[in-house]
Parts: sequence; structure tokens; C-alpha cells
Amino acid sequence: MWLTSIALLRTSRQYLAAILANLSVTCTGCAMAWTSPVESKLRNLQTSPLASVPTDAQLAWIGSILALGSLAGPPVAGFVAHRYGRKMALLASGALFAVSYILFLTAGTVAQILVGRFLQGCGIGFALAITPLYVCEIATSNRRGMLGSLVQVCMTAGMLYVYGTGPYVSYSAMQYIMLAIPVLFCLAFSTMPETPHFYVSKGCYADASRSLEFLRGEPIEELEEEFGSIQRSVEDSIRDRAALRDLFRGHANVRALFICTSIIILQQLSGINPVQFFTQTIFEKTGTSVRPELAVIIIGCVQVVASMVTVLTLDKLGRRPFLLMSAGGMCCALVALGTYFYLDIHSRAYPAGLLDRIAFLPILSLVVFTASFCLGFGPVAWLLVGEMFAPNIKHLASSVVSSTCWCASFFVLFYFSTLDEALGTHWLFWMFAICTAGGFAFTYFFVIETKGMSLPEIQARLNETAPVISDKS
Repeated sequence: MWLTSIALLRTSRQYLAAILANLSVTCTGCAMAWTSPVESKLRNLQTSPLASVPTDAQLAWIGSILALGSLAGPPVAGFVAHRYGRKMALLASGALFAVSYILFLTAGTVAQILVGRFLQGCGIGFALAITPLYVCEIATSNRRGMLGSLVQVCMTAGMLYVYGTGPYVSYSAMQYIMLAIPVLFCLAFSTMPETPHFYVSKGCYADASRSLEFLRGEPIEELEEEFGSIQRSVEDSIRDRAALRDLFRGHANVRALFICTSIIILQQLSGINPVQFFTQTIFEKTGTSVRPELAVIIIGCVQVVASMVTVLTLDKLGRRPFLLMSAGGMCCALVALGTYFYLDIHSRAYPAGLLDRIAFLPILSLVVFTASFCLGFGPVAWLLVGEMFAPNIKHLASSVVSSTCWCASFFVLFYFSTLDEALGTHWLFWMFAICTAGGFAFTYFFVIETKGMSLPEIQARLNETAPVISDKS
């Protein structure tokens, strides 16, 4: 019983710290889904805080400027985390989210909403760059995988929070409801310690000892081995710090960068962000019998469940199977969704009542699409960055991949409405389907399996020239 109590204390505090840190990622999910209920409110002068209805170009900027903020956030977040600590950087993300909702509350112009969206993007850049780092540094080695996977769960939980409240309240009430999350995060997370790794890097060994004691619930005398391991790891990282040019030297680094950047670009070209940002608008266009407000809640629930399934099974099945299933599922769903819009446009050429008989297809397609994304391309794309690069170059690789991600995201979001008008919704979703098919092929031929492999084993595998398809899926 005594040993069980100690084990519970060792895990409970790091779980608490990880969960509270991931509230910043819940804020990220709220920001990403914000446009889904808000766009329809802005198009209606009775529910909009604006004096006039925004133009299509302005709405495109409201959706896409988030990606520019997310692109600007990580470099600043890295500086703050290195200079002032991981905890301070995460609290800064909460402050950015809170200020954005205050701007939305007082908005009278599109320009003010755009400033708020940009700050939301900066908050996302801070949260996604620093939360995995904080969790990795406070977790024990046998809990690191599960706690690290909380990112996708908390992000989808934030989206569900928006989907479940936004459509049913006024514009102003929605901003107050959203503001509660970053305020709660800042108040709760401020009670958590800075990571021992940061304190050691600054030579504050007494503070590092107190932080580790709190996280493990044991006196430092019982933690000397772990504390020594942290010291050696930090000192080695400082001594072997790499430069950006080292990313493009060596077969392992170049191959890892090729795999990770390609997967992240294909992730964005799947159309996931337009679907998440404009879910309610997409359902309104279908004219389906299912209410758009209910449909987005169903999709939000599916995202949370799928993310939890990934957390529980990823280490058992491996990365490649999840990526292949994810790409295949998204491709089939997007083909079906595009086909529905095609039949809708050419309904006169087909038997009467056909659309009524397949009215279930849009919601089924989007449920399969979002579930498939959350099973593989959502969490695994970022997991590969943490697994494929050596510790001394991982922070640089993460910045490059993150920048690539948000550049691709901005491109897709900004031109989504334009391409929708120019090509038709059916061709837009078929184009996304072609990209996900490319993701399946790329995974099959190029992505290596990293399940159960140590960092030296992964680096050795990346240095090989054997075809990846010899890996067991």
C-alpha cells in the first residue's frame, strides 16, 4: 500500500502539470475553431458587432491571418523559453489568447478582428512550440509518450468547446465564454513549477532540486540518479549545440527533414484547416437535413474520441500503419464529399430525390475525414519531428517544420474561398483527395517506422539507403 501511494504521487503531480500546461493547447483548439460559428454571425448584421457585412476577401483574411501569427510566434516563443523559462512562455500564450478575446469583445471594425486573430495565431505558435517541450522535461521516461500525446486530445477538446457553445449564444457571449479558458489556464498553471532542465541550464541547481521534488513527490536524496541524468543531458545539449546549416548536412538529418516537411505539407494540403475553420459554413452549403450546429458537435466529439484512440494504441501499432490508414480514410471521405457537391450542382441530370436519399453523406464524410486525420496525420506528423532528429538539432528542425506548416496553412486558408468560387466546391474537395492519396503513397515509400526504436537506432535507420517499403507496416 505504501509503495502504491508513492507511485501514485510520482505520477499524479506530473499528470497535473502536463494537463494544466496543455490547457494552452485547448486555447489553440478554441482559436482554430473560432471562425466556424463566428463567420455566420458576421454575415448577419443582426448578430454581428460590425456596422457592415465583411467582404469575401475580408473573411478570407479573418480565417487565414491566424496562420501568419502562428508563423511569427515560435521564434519569439523560443527566445522567451530560453531566456525566461518554459513556464513564462506558456503563460505568455495565455495572455495573448486573453487579449485577443478582449479585442473581439470591443471590435467595431474588421481591422480590430484581424489584430485579434493575429494575436491568437501568435498564441498558437507559443503553445504548440513550448507545451511539448515543457511536458517532455517534467515527465518520467515511462510516461513521456502518453503525456506527450495529450496535445491532440486537448486541441480537439478546445474545438468541441467552441462547436458546442458558439452556435447557441450571441457573438459577445461567445467571446466571454472563450475568454474563460485562457484566464483559467493562467491562474491554474501559475501554481506549477518551472522545469528542472531550465533551472539547470541557468545554473540554478537549488531551484531545479525543488522543482524535481515537487514533480516527483519525493526528497531530492531519493532522486539523485534522475537529477544527475538531467544535468548530464542539459550540459551535453549546451556543449553540442548545432547550427541551422547542420540540418542540411549528413544523410540522416537531410532524410529526416525531407520526411517531416513533406508529411507536414501533405497534412495541410489535406484541407484539414479549412474544414475545421469553416465546418458550420460547409454544412450550411450542403442543405442537409441535419442542423449545422448539431453536425459540428458530432464532428467535435469524433475528433476527441479518435485522438484518445491514438494516444492509447500508437505505441502498439506503430506510426506507418496509422499514417496509411489516416491518408486512406481522408481520401475516401473527400472523394465522397466532393461527389455530393457535384451531384448537388447537377441535380437535374439525375433521378428526383437522389440527394434526399444520400442526405447523410456530408456528415458521414466529414466524420470519417476528421476521425481519420486525428488517427494519423494530426498527431503522428508532429511526433515524427520529435523522434527523427537528434536532441542538439531538434529545436531548429521544429522551427523549420513549424514555419513550413504555417506557410502551407496560410496558402490553403487564404485561397480556399477563391478556389471554391473558381473551381466549385466539388473540385476543391477532389483536389484535397488527390493530395491525401499522395500522402498515402509518400508514407508507403518514404516514411520509416520508429516504433520501439531508440534515438541511435532511428538515426542509423535514417542513414541507411534501403527502401522504406521493406519496413513492416
